[in-house]
Amino acid sequence: MKKLLHQKCLEIIESKLLVIQQNIDAAQQTANEDTKSSAGDKYETTRAMMQIEIENNTKRLIEVRELKKILTQIIFQNNYQFVVVGSLVMTNQGKFFISIGLGQVFLENDKYFVVSINSPIGALLLGKKINDTIIFHQKEYQILDIL
Repeated sequence: MKKLLHQKCLEIIESKLLVIQQNIDAAQQTANEDTKSSAGDKYETTRAMMQIEIENNTKRLIEVRELKKILTQIIFQNNYQFVVVGSLVMTNQGKFFISIGLGQVFLENDKYFVVSINSPIGALLLGKKINDTIIFHQKEYQILDIL
């Protein structure tokens, strides 16, 4: 199940990368078309706005590529003593895949929370073992299994 969840996360990241690249291309095309058809202040305003759009999307593209890199570098183990990056943590409050921050991911009618170790709950789970508990938002989470 964990490998399928990992693959689903990679697909989500690839989809995000595609959308961001399309946004960059569209902004570049708009700036190029405006160059051909406009003159004066309107041209400068549109061009500046499109440049900001391209810069923002380029920053986002770099961030999402970094998330993909983290995902692809996860090494899966057969047996986990403690929660580490790559762990699928089963708790009494839900299932957590410790990897990158994607939020809720649905796979085969199950809901998983895909969280990074930098997230509040990811940081609390990191290093814990089976039967340990954490308190998050005034709820007690007991670790039932680590896959």
